Amino acid sequence: MRKKLLGAMAALVAGAGGAVAQSPTRGPAGGRFGAGDGDVRPVQYNPPIPPRLPDGAGLPSGLPDGLGGPPGMAGGPDMGPGGPGGPGGEPQWPVQGPYMEQSWQKPPADRAGLFGGLGGKPTNAPTVWIDGQYLLMFPKSLPIGFPTVTTGAPAGLGVIGTGTSSPLHGGSDLSLGTLSGFRLTAGFFRPQDHRLGLEVTGLYVSPGSNDFYGRSANNGVPVLTRPYFNTATGRNAALIVSFPNFTAGSVLSRATSEFWGIEANAVWNVFRSSPDGMCACSLNVVGGFRYASLEEGLTVSQQSQLLPGNTAPYAGITVAAPTSLLVQDSFTTTNRFYGGQLGLQWQMSLGRWYGGVTAKVGLGLVNQEVHVNGISGSSNPTVAVGSSTQTLGGLYANASNIGTYRDDRFGVLTDVNGTVGYNVTRFLTVTAGYNFIHLNTVARPTNQFSGAVDPSLIPTSGTYGATPVGTAPYSIKQTDYWLHGLNFGFIARY
Repeated sequence: MRKKLLGAMAALVAGAGGAVAQSPTRGPAGGRFGAGDGDVRPVQYNPPIPPRLPDGAGLPSGLPDGLGGPPGMAGGPDMGPGGPGGPGGEPQWPVQGPYMEQSWQKPPADRAGLFGGLGGKPTNAPTVWIDGQYLLMFPKSLPIGFPTVTTGAPAGLGVIGTGTSSPLHGGSDLSLGTLSGFRLTAGFFRPQDHRLGLEVTGLYVSPGSNDFYGRSANNGVPVLTRPYFNTATGRNAALIVSFPNFTAGSVLSRATSEFWGIEANAVWNVFRSSPDGMCACSLNVVGGFRYASLEEGLTVSQQSQLLPGNTAPYAGITVAAPTSLLVQDSFTTTNRFYGGQLGLQWQMSLGRWYGGVTAKVGLGLVNQEVHVNGISGSSNPTVAVGSSTQTLGGLYANASNIGTYRDDRFGVLTDVNGTVGYNVTRFLTVTAGYNFIHLNTVARPTNQFSGAVDPSLIPTSGTYGATPVGTAPYSIKQTDYWLHGLNFGFIARY
Protein backbone atom coordinates (compact mmCIF):
# COMPACT_ATOMS: atom_id res chain seq x y z
CA MET A 1 0.00 0.00 0.00
CA ARG A 2 2.77 2.41 0.90
CA LYS A 3 4.57 1.67 -2.39
CA LYS A 4 1.45 2.38 -4.43
CA LEU A 5 0.96 5.69 -2.66
CA LEU A 6 4.58 6.78 -3.22
CA GLY A 7 4.32 5.78 -6.90
CA ALA A 8 1.20 7.83 -7.43
CA MET A 9 2.82 10.88 -5.84
CA ALA A 10 5.90 10.50 -8.08
CA ALA A 11 3.75 10.29 -11.19
CA LEU A 12 1.85 13.44 -10.16
CA VAL A 13 5.07 15.40 -9.61
CA ALA A 14 6.45 14.28 -12.97
CA GLY A 15 3.27 15.28 -14.77
CA ALA A 16 3.27 18.73 -13.17
CA GLY A 17 6.90 19.29 -14.16
CA GLY A 18 6.12 18.41 -17.76
CA ALA A 19 3.23 20.85 -17.85
CA VAL A 20 5.34 23.72 -16.50
CA ALA A 21 7.89 23.10 -19.25
CA GLN A 22 5.30 23.57 -22.03
CA SER A 23 5.55 26.80 -24.13
CA PRO A 24 2.67 29.27 -24.06
CA THR A 25 -0.08 28.75 -26.59
CA ARG A 26 -1.65 31.12 -29.10
CA GLY A 27 -5.29 31.37 -29.89
CA PRO A 28 -6.43 30.88 -33.48
CA ALA A 29 -6.35 33.73 -36.00
CA GLY A 30 -9.07 36.29 -35.50
CA GLY A 31 -9.68 39.24 -33.20
CA ARG A 32 -12.08 37.11 -31.19
CA PHE A 33 -11.85 33.33 -31.23
CA GLY A 34 -14.07 32.22 -34.02
CA ALA A 35 -14.58 35.79 -35.27
CA GLY A 36 -12.39 35.34 -38.33
CA ASP A 37 -11.49 39.01 -38.66
CA GLY A 38 -7.88 38.34 -39.52
CA ASP A 39 -6.27 39.79 -36.36
CA VAL A 40 -3.83 37.56 -34.45
CA ARG A 41 -4.29 37.66 -30.71
CA PRO A 42 -1.25 38.26 -28.49
CA VAL A 43 0.29 35.36 -26.56
CA GLN A 44 -2.17 34.05 -24.02
CA TYR A 45 -0.64 32.79 -20.76
CA ASN A 46 -2.84 30.23 -19.13
CA PRO A 47 -2.88 27.51 -16.52
CA PRO A 48 -0.82 24.34 -17.29
CA ILE A 49 -1.96 22.25 -20.25
CA PRO A 50 -3.06 18.75 -19.17
CA PRO A 51 -0.96 15.87 -20.41
CA ARG A 52 -1.81 14.45 -23.79
CA LEU A 53 -4.36 11.73 -23.73
CA PRO A 54 -4.30 8.63 -25.87
CA ASP A 55 -6.24 8.84 -29.11
CA GLY A 56 -9.91 8.33 -28.50
CA ALA A 57 -9.66 8.98 -24.80
CA GLY A 58 -12.06 11.46 -23.33
CA LEU A 59 -12.56 13.44 -20.20
CA PRO A 60 -15.54 13.19 -17.95
CA SER A 61 -18.40 15.40 -19.04
CA GLY A 62 -19.92 17.95 -16.74
CA LEU A 63 -19.65 21.38 -18.35
CA PRO A 64 -22.81 22.91 -19.77
CA ASP A 65 -23.27 22.98 -23.51
CA GLY A 66 -21.96 26.06 -25.26
CA LEU A 67 -19.09 26.90 -22.88
CA GLY A 68 -16.55 25.56 -25.33
CA GLY A 69 -14.71 23.25 -22.95
CA PRO A 70 -11.81 20.96 -23.91
CA PRO A 71 -12.39 18.00 -26.23
CA GLY A 72 -14.11 15.21 -24.49
CA MET A 73 -16.18 17.53 -22.33
CA ALA A 74 -19.82 18.29 -23.06
CA GLY A 75 -20.08 21.08 -25.59
CA GLY A 76 -16.40 20.81 -26.62
CA PRO A 77 -15.79 21.41 -30.34
CA ASP A 78 -13.73 19.20 -32.61
CA MET A 79 -10.25 20.74 -32.66
CA GLY A 80 -8.69 19.05 -35.65
CA PRO A 81 -8.83 16.30 -38.28
CA GLY A 82 -6.73 13.96 -36.22
CA GLY A 83 -9.34 13.60 -33.60
CA PRO A 84 -10.24 15.71 -30.57
CA GLY A 85 -7.80 18.48 -29.84
CA GLY A 86 -5.23 20.27 -31.98
CA PRO A 87 -3.60 19.22 -35.23
CA GLY A 88 -1.55 16.63 -33.39
CA GLY A 89 -4.43 15.33 -31.39
CA GLU A 90 -3.55 17.28 -28.22
CA PRO A 91 -6.39 19.19 -26.58
CA GLN A 92 -6.46 22.97 -27.06
CA TRP A 93 -6.43 24.81 -23.73
CA PRO A 94 -7.78 27.20 -22.62
CA VAL A 95 -10.95 26.76 -24.56
CA GLN A 96 -12.11 29.12 -27.28
CA GLY A 97 -14.72 31.68 -26.35
CA PRO A 98 -15.15 34.69 -24.13
CA TYR A 99 -12.50 33.42 -21.72
CA MET A 100 -9.84 34.39 -24.24
CA GLU A 101 -10.76 38.12 -24.26
CA GLN A 102 -8.76 40.41 -22.02
CA SER A 103 -10.08 43.71 -20.71
CA TRP A 104 -7.09 45.61 -22.05
CA GLN A 105 -7.59 44.05 -25.47
CA LYS A 106 -11.18 45.12 -26.08
CA PRO A 107 -11.63 46.30 -29.66
CA PRO A 108 -11.92 50.08 -29.99
CA ALA A 109 -15.50 51.20 -29.60
CA ASP A 110 -17.04 52.98 -32.57
CA ARG A 111 -17.55 56.71 -32.08
CA ALA A 112 -21.09 57.51 -31.03
CA GLY A 113 -23.38 58.76 -33.77
CA LEU A 114 -26.47 60.90 -34.09
CA PHE A 115 -28.62 58.14 -35.51
CA GLY A 116 -27.96 55.46 -32.91
CA GLY A 117 -31.51 55.69 -31.63
CA LEU A 118 -32.78 54.96 -35.13
CA GLY A 119 -30.68 51.90 -35.77
CA GLY A 120 -27.96 53.59 -37.81
CA LYS A 121 -24.28 52.95 -37.27
CA PRO A 122 -22.51 55.53 -35.12
CA THR A 123 -20.08 56.26 -37.93
CA ASN A 124 -23.11 57.41 -39.95
CA ALA A 125 -23.38 60.74 -38.14
CA PRO A 126 -24.54 63.16 -40.82
CA THR A 127 -21.94 64.23 -43.32
CA VAL A 128 -24.26 66.76 -44.98
CA TRP A 129 -27.60 68.19 -43.92
CA ILE A 130 -30.26 70.63 -45.09
CA ASP A 131 -32.69 72.30 -42.67
CA GLY A 132 -35.56 74.17 -44.33
CA GLN A 133 -38.22 76.11 -42.41
CA TYR A 134 -41.31 78.05 -43.38
CA LEU A 135 -41.68 81.01 -41.00
CA LEU A 136 -44.88 82.59 -39.72
CA MET A 137 -43.55 85.70 -37.99
CA PHE A 138 -44.94 88.56 -35.92
CA PRO A 139 -42.63 91.62 -36.00
CA LYS A 140 -42.62 94.38 -33.45
CA SER A 141 -45.11 97.12 -34.29
CA LEU A 142 -43.93 100.49 -35.52
CA PRO A 143 -44.21 102.99 -32.66
CA ILE A 144 -45.88 106.26 -33.58
CA GLY A 145 -47.36 108.72 -31.12
CA PHE A 146 -48.89 111.20 -33.54
CA PRO A 147 -51.66 110.52 -36.10
CA THR A 148 -50.89 111.04 -39.77
CA VAL A 149 -54.52 111.31 -40.94
CA THR A 150 -57.61 112.53 -39.07
CA THR A 151 -61.27 113.24 -39.77
CA GLY A 152 -64.12 114.98 -37.99
CA ALA A 153 -66.93 117.47 -38.33
CA PRO A 154 -66.30 120.46 -40.61
CA ALA A 155 -66.34 122.80 -37.60
CA GLY A 156 -63.35 121.00 -36.06
CA LEU A 157 -61.29 120.89 -39.30
CA GLY A 158 -59.87 117.55 -38.14
CA VAL A 159 -57.64 119.29 -35.63
CA ILE A 160 -56.46 117.08 -32.75
CA GLY A 161 -58.13 117.99 -29.50
CA THR A 162 -61.45 119.11 -30.91
CA GLY A 163 -64.37 117.04 -29.70
CA THR A 164 -65.35 115.61 -33.07
CA SER A 165 -61.90 114.79 -34.50
CA SER A 166 -60.55 111.25 -34.54
CA PRO A 167 -57.39 109.64 -35.94
CA LEU A 168 -57.62 107.41 -39.01
CA HIS A 169 -53.98 106.30 -39.12
CA GLY A 170 -51.27 106.58 -36.49
CA GLY A 171 -51.67 107.85 -32.99
CA SER A 172 -50.81 104.38 -31.69
CA ASP A 173 -48.43 101.60 -32.69
CA LEU A 174 -48.83 100.39 -36.27
CA SER A 175 -49.09 96.61 -36.39
CA LEU A 176 -47.44 94.90 -39.34
CA GLY A 177 -49.57 91.78 -39.05
CA THR A 178 -48.38 88.25 -39.73
CA LEU A 179 -45.49 87.85 -42.17
CA SER A 180 -44.34 84.79 -44.10
CA GLY A 181 -40.72 83.90 -44.61
CA PHE A 182 -38.20 81.10 -44.74
CA ARG A 183 -34.94 79.98 -43.16
CA LEU A 184 -32.67 77.62 -45.10
CA THR A 185 -29.54 76.02 -43.62
CA ALA A 186 -27.06 73.78 -45.43
CA GLY A 187 -24.01 72.27 -43.76
CA PHE A 188 -21.52 69.43 -43.67
CA PHE A 189 -19.09 67.65 -41.34
CA ARG A 190 -15.65 66.48 -42.38
CA PRO A 191 -16.17 62.80 -43.27
CA GLN A 192 -12.91 61.85 -41.53
CA ASP A 193 -14.23 62.46 -38.03
CA HIS A 194 -17.65 64.16 -38.23
CA ARG A 195 -16.44 66.60 -35.59
CA LEU A 196 -15.64 69.77 -37.57
CA GLY A 197 -17.86 71.27 -40.20
CA LEU A 198 -19.38 74.34 -41.80
CA GLU A 199 -22.93 75.57 -42.30
CA VAL A 200 -24.53 78.52 -44.10
CA THR A 201 -27.95 79.95 -43.27
CA GLY A 202 -30.19 82.36 -45.16
CA LEU A 203 -33.22 84.07 -43.59
CA TYR A 204 -35.88 86.13 -45.32
CA VAL A 205 -39.14 87.62 -44.04
CA SER A 206 -41.51 89.03 -46.65
CA PRO A 207 -42.33 92.75 -46.51
CA GLY A 208 -45.18 93.79 -44.26
CA SER A 209 -47.17 97.00 -44.27
CA ASN A 210 -49.82 98.98 -42.45
CA ASP A 211 -51.79 101.14 -44.84
CA PHE A 212 -54.59 103.65 -44.79
CA TYR A 213 -56.17 105.09 -47.90
CA GLY A 214 -58.97 107.65 -47.77
CA ARG A 215 -60.77 109.45 -50.56
CA SER A 216 -63.55 111.97 -50.55
CA ALA A 217 -66.47 112.36 -52.90
CA ASN A 218 -66.35 114.97 -55.65
CA ASN A 219 -67.94 117.53 -53.32
CA GLY A 220 -65.22 117.12 -50.66
CA VAL A 221 -67.16 114.98 -48.18
CA PRO A 222 -65.96 113.75 -45.71
CA VAL A 223 -63.34 115.90 -44.02
CA LEU A 224 -59.82 114.45 -44.36
CA THR A 225 -56.86 116.28 -42.85
CA ARG A 226 -53.23 115.81 -41.91
CA PRO A 227 -52.72 117.12 -38.38
CA TYR A 228 -49.60 118.78 -36.99
CA PHE A 229 -48.49 120.86 -34.03
CA ASN A 230 -47.83 124.47 -35.02
CA THR A 231 -44.55 125.43 -33.31
CA ALA A 232 -45.09 129.11 -34.16
CA THR A 233 -48.43 129.37 -32.33
CA GLY A 234 -48.06 126.48 -29.90
CA ARG A 235 -51.41 125.03 -31.00
CA ASN A 236 -52.63 122.05 -32.99
CA ALA A 237 -53.43 122.65 -36.65
CA ALA A 238 -54.17 120.59 -39.77
CA LEU A 239 -53.41 120.58 -43.49
CA ILE A 240 -56.64 120.00 -45.42
CA VAL A 241 -56.88 117.07 -47.82
CA SER A 242 -60.62 117.30 -48.49
CA PHE A 243 -63.32 119.63 -47.17
CA PRO A 244 -66.96 119.99 -48.25
CA ASN A 245 -67.36 122.42 -51.17
CA PHE A 246 -63.73 123.53 -50.88
CA THR A 247 -61.48 120.71 -52.11
CA ALA A 248 -61.80 117.04 -52.98
CA GLY A 249 -58.88 114.76 -52.39
CA SER A 250 -57.27 111.51 -51.31
CA VAL A 251 -54.53 110.52 -48.88
CA LEU A 252 -52.37 107.44 -48.51
CA SER A 253 -50.44 106.75 -45.31
CA ARG A 254 -48.26 103.67 -45.47
CA ALA A 255 -45.70 102.03 -43.18
CA THR A 256 -43.53 99.14 -44.47
CA SER A 257 -40.98 96.74 -43.00
CA GLU A 258 -38.69 94.02 -44.38
CA PHE A 259 -36.09 91.83 -42.61
CA TRP A 260 -33.51 89.41 -44.03
CA GLY A 261 -30.02 88.11 -43.31
CA ILE A 262 -27.31 85.56 -43.97
CA GLU A 263 -24.70 83.85 -41.80
CA ALA A 264 -21.78 81.42 -42.12
CA ASN A 265 -20.63 79.37 -39.12
CA ALA A 266 -17.98 76.82 -38.28
CA VAL A 267 -19.47 73.82 -36.44
CA TRP A 268 -17.62 71.88 -33.75
CA ASN A 269 -19.24 68.76 -32.35
CA VAL A 270 -18.14 68.64 -28.70
CA PHE A 271 -20.40 65.80 -27.61
CA ARG A 272 -22.26 62.94 -29.25
CA SER A 273 -23.76 60.29 -27.03
CA SER A 274 -23.44 56.55 -27.38
CA PRO A 275 -25.83 55.06 -29.93
CA ASP A 276 -26.87 52.31 -27.54
CA GLY A 277 -30.49 52.48 -26.51
CA MET A 278 -33.26 54.66 -27.82
CA CYS A 279 -31.87 58.14 -27.05
CA ALA A 280 -29.11 59.85 -29.05
CA CYS A 281 -27.89 63.36 -28.23
CA SER A 282 -25.50 65.78 -29.88
CA LEU A 283 -24.07 69.16 -28.83
CA ASN A 284 -22.38 71.52 -31.28
CA VAL A 285 -20.60 74.81 -30.75
CA VAL A 286 -21.03 77.22 -33.67
CA GLY A 287 -19.22 80.44 -34.42
CA GLY A 288 -18.90 82.69 -37.42
CA PHE A 289 -20.08 85.84 -39.18
CA ARG A 290 -23.61 87.23 -39.46
CA TYR A 291 -25.25 89.93 -41.53
CA ALA A 292 -28.82 91.17 -41.02
CA SER A 293 -30.79 93.96 -42.66
CA LEU A 294 -33.92 95.77 -41.51
CA GLU A 295 -35.43 98.14 -44.09
CA GLU A 296 -38.51 100.19 -43.19
CA GLY A 297 -40.37 103.25 -44.35
CA LEU A 298 -43.22 105.66 -43.64
CA THR A 299 -44.79 107.55 -46.53
CA VAL A 300 -47.72 109.98 -46.37
CA SER A 301 -48.94 111.51 -49.62
CA GLN A 302 -51.99 113.54 -50.53
CA GLN A 303 -53.56 114.98 -53.64
CA SER A 304 -56.20 117.69 -53.36
CA GLN A 305 -58.12 119.45 -56.17
CA LEU A 306 -59.63 122.84 -55.50
CA LEU A 307 -63.35 123.00 -56.21
CA PRO A 308 -64.74 125.86 -58.39
CA GLY A 309 -64.51 129.32 -56.86
CA ASN A 310 -61.79 128.50 -54.33
CA THR A 311 -58.13 129.44 -53.98
CA ALA A 312 -55.22 128.22 -51.85
CA PRO A 313 -51.62 129.26 -51.07
CA TYR A 314 -48.76 127.41 -52.72
CA ALA A 315 -45.03 128.28 -52.53
CA GLY A 316 -45.71 131.92 -51.68
CA ILE A 317 -48.37 132.49 -54.37
CA THR A 318 -52.10 131.92 -54.67
CA VAL A 319 -53.48 129.23 -56.97
CA ALA A 320 -57.10 128.80 -58.04
CA ALA A 321 -59.39 125.97 -59.07
CA PRO A 322 -59.10 123.56 -60.75
CA THR A 323 -55.46 123.39 -59.53
CA SER A 324 -54.43 120.18 -57.83
CA LEU A 325 -51.93 120.23 -54.99
CA LEU A 326 -49.62 117.36 -54.15
CA VAL A 327 -47.84 116.99 -50.78
CA GLN A 328 -45.66 113.99 -49.92
CA ASP A 329 -43.45 113.07 -46.95
CA SER A 330 -41.09 110.10 -46.87
CA PHE A 331 -39.04 108.64 -44.00
CA THR A 332 -37.00 105.52 -44.80
CA THR A 333 -34.53 103.72 -42.57
CA THR A 334 -31.96 101.00 -43.17
CA ASN A 335 -30.23 99.11 -40.34
CA ARG A 336 -27.41 96.74 -41.28
CA PHE A 337 -25.86 94.48 -38.66
CA TYR A 338 -22.32 93.16 -39.19
CA GLY A 339 -20.80 90.98 -36.51
CA GLY A 340 -19.38 87.78 -35.21
CA GLN A 341 -21.50 85.30 -33.33
CA LEU A 342 -21.23 82.28 -31.05
CA GLY A 343 -23.87 79.74 -30.18
CA LEU A 344 -24.86 76.23 -29.17
CA GLN A 345 -26.87 73.59 -31.01
CA TRP A 346 -28.48 70.78 -29.02
CA GLN A 347 -30.15 67.89 -30.86
CA MET A 348 -31.77 64.78 -29.47
CA SER A 349 -33.55 61.79 -30.94
CA LEU A 350 -35.69 59.66 -28.64
CA GLY A 351 -36.79 56.78 -30.77
CA ARG A 352 -38.74 58.35 -33.58
CA TRP A 353 -39.10 61.72 -31.83
CA TYR A 354 -36.71 64.60 -32.35
CA GLY A 355 -35.96 67.80 -30.41
CA GLY A 356 -33.52 70.60 -31.08
CA VAL A 357 -32.58 74.01 -29.68
CA THR A 358 -30.22 76.53 -31.25
CA ALA A 359 -29.20 79.71 -29.41
CA LYS A 360 -26.83 82.26 -30.92
CA VAL A 361 -25.62 85.71 -29.86
CA GLY A 362 -23.99 88.09 -32.30
CA LEU A 363 -21.90 91.13 -31.35
CA GLY A 364 -20.98 93.77 -33.86
CA LEU A 365 -21.83 97.02 -35.60
CA VAL A 366 -25.24 98.35 -36.61
CA ASN A 367 -24.87 100.78 -39.49
CA GLN A 368 -27.92 103.06 -39.63
CA GLU A 369 -29.13 105.29 -42.46
CA VAL A 370 -32.14 107.58 -42.33
CA HIS A 371 -33.44 109.29 -45.47
CA VAL A 372 -35.93 112.13 -45.03
CA ASN A 373 -37.51 113.60 -48.13
CA GLY A 374 -40.47 115.88 -48.77
CA ILE A 375 -41.92 117.47 -51.86
CA SER A 376 -44.90 119.60 -52.85
CA GLY A 377 -46.28 120.27 -56.30
CA SER A 378 -49.09 121.90 -58.21
CA SER A 379 -50.80 121.10 -61.46
CA ASN A 380 -53.39 123.12 -63.39
CA PRO A 381 -54.88 121.36 -66.43
CA THR A 382 -56.18 124.66 -67.86
CA VAL A 383 -52.70 126.18 -68.21
CA ALA A 384 -50.87 125.10 -71.35
CA VAL A 385 -47.36 126.19 -70.30
CA GLY A 386 -45.89 125.70 -66.84
CA SER A 387 -48.90 123.78 -65.64
CA SER A 388 -46.83 121.69 -63.19
CA THR A 389 -44.34 122.88 -60.59
CA GLN A 390 -42.48 121.28 -57.70
CA THR A 391 -41.10 122.71 -54.47
CA LEU A 392 -38.82 121.09 -51.91
CA GLY A 393 -40.58 120.28 -48.67
CA GLY A 394 -43.76 118.51 -47.67
CA LEU A 395 -45.55 118.73 -44.33
CA TYR A 396 -43.54 116.63 -41.85
CA ALA A 397 -40.42 116.46 -44.05
CA ASN A 398 -39.25 120.00 -44.74
CA ALA A 399 -36.18 122.20 -44.69
CA SER A 400 -35.64 121.49 -40.98
CA ASN A 401 -34.98 117.78 -41.41
CA ILE A 402 -34.71 116.80 -45.10
CA GLY A 403 -31.48 114.92 -45.76
CA THR A 404 -29.59 111.68 -45.21
CA TYR A 405 -28.31 110.83 -41.76
CA ARG A 406 -25.96 108.04 -40.70
CA ASP A 407 -24.88 106.57 -37.40
CA ASP A 408 -22.96 103.49 -36.19
CA ARG A 409 -23.98 101.71 -33.01
CA PHE A 410 -22.80 98.69 -31.05
CA GLY A 411 -25.32 95.95 -31.71
CA VAL A 412 -26.32 92.70 -30.03
CA LEU A 413 -28.34 90.27 -32.13
CA THR A 414 -29.95 87.33 -30.32
CA ASP A 415 -31.45 84.36 -32.19
CA VAL A 416 -33.19 81.42 -30.46
CA ASN A 417 -34.82 78.60 -32.41
CA GLY A 418 -36.48 75.57 -30.84
CA THR A 419 -38.03 72.66 -32.75
CA VAL A 420 -39.68 69.32 -32.14
CA GLY A 421 -40.15 66.75 -34.83
CA TYR A 422 -40.72 63.21 -35.98
CA ASN A 423 -38.02 61.07 -37.58
CA VAL A 424 -39.76 59.68 -40.63
CA THR A 425 -36.59 57.82 -41.63
CA ARG A 426 -32.94 57.89 -40.61
CA PHE A 427 -32.46 60.65 -43.17
CA LEU A 428 -35.64 62.76 -42.96
CA THR A 429 -37.26 64.58 -40.02
CA VAL A 430 -40.34 66.81 -40.13
CA THR A 431 -40.32 69.64 -37.58
CA ALA A 432 -42.34 72.44 -36.01
CA GLY A 433 -41.17 75.01 -33.49
CA TYR A 434 -40.74 78.59 -32.31
CA ASN A 435 -38.29 81.32 -33.32
CA PHE A 436 -37.25 84.59 -31.63
CA ILE A 437 -34.86 87.24 -33.01
CA HIS A 438 -33.94 90.49 -31.24
CA LEU A 439 -31.70 93.41 -32.25
CA ASN A 440 -30.98 95.84 -29.44
CA THR A 441 -30.63 99.11 -31.39
CA VAL A 442 -32.25 100.25 -34.64
CA ALA A 443 -33.64 103.43 -36.23
CA ARG A 444 -37.30 103.02 -37.18
CA PRO A 445 -39.04 105.49 -39.50
CA THR A 446 -41.96 106.31 -37.24
CA ASN A 447 -39.49 107.42 -34.56
CA GLN A 448 -37.90 109.86 -36.98
CA PHE A 449 -41.28 111.40 -37.82
CA SER A 450 -42.45 114.33 -35.71
CA GLY A 451 -45.77 116.11 -35.74
CA ALA A 452 -44.21 119.39 -34.58
CA VAL A 453 -43.83 121.65 -37.63
CA ASP A 454 -43.06 125.30 -38.30
CA PRO A 455 -45.67 126.40 -40.92
CA SER A 456 -43.17 128.82 -42.50
CA LEU A 457 -41.45 125.68 -43.88
CA ILE A 458 -44.64 124.20 -45.42
CA PRO A 459 -45.02 125.18 -49.12
CA THR A 460 -48.84 124.93 -48.91
CA SER A 461 -49.04 127.21 -45.88
CA GLY A 462 -50.04 130.86 -46.03
CA THR A 463 -46.97 131.81 -43.95
CA TYR A 464 -44.50 129.92 -46.19
CA GLY A 465 -41.22 131.83 -46.49
CA ALA A 466 -41.54 133.74 -43.23
CA THR A 467 -38.74 133.72 -40.69
CA PRO A 468 -38.78 130.24 -39.19
CA VAL A 469 -38.90 129.58 -35.49
CA GLY A 470 -35.67 128.06 -34.18
CA THR A 471 -35.77 124.25 -34.19
CA ALA A 472 -33.51 121.69 -32.53
CA PRO A 473 -30.97 119.95 -34.78
CA TYR A 474 -32.17 116.62 -36.09
CA SER A 475 -30.69 113.44 -34.59
CA ILE A 476 -31.46 109.76 -35.17
CA LYS A 477 -33.80 108.30 -32.57
CA GLN A 478 -33.04 104.79 -31.31
CA THR A 479 -35.21 101.85 -30.28
CA ASP A 480 -35.02 98.04 -30.44
CA TYR A 481 -36.54 95.51 -32.82
CA TRP A 482 -37.73 91.93 -32.51
CA LEU A 483 -39.76 89.41 -34.41
CA HIS A 484 -40.99 86.02 -33.31
CA GLY A 485 -43.25 83.27 -34.52
CA LEU A 486 -43.72 79.68 -35.58
CA ASN A 487 -41.70 77.56 -37.97
CA PHE A 488 -42.60 74.41 -39.91
CA GLY A 489 -40.07 72.47 -41.89
CA PHE A 490 -37.85 69.47 -42.43
CA ILE A 491 -34.31 68.27 -41.80
CA ALA A 492 -32.65 66.05 -44.41
CA ARG A 493 -29.38 64.34 -43.46
CA TYR A 494 -27.02 62.04 -45.26
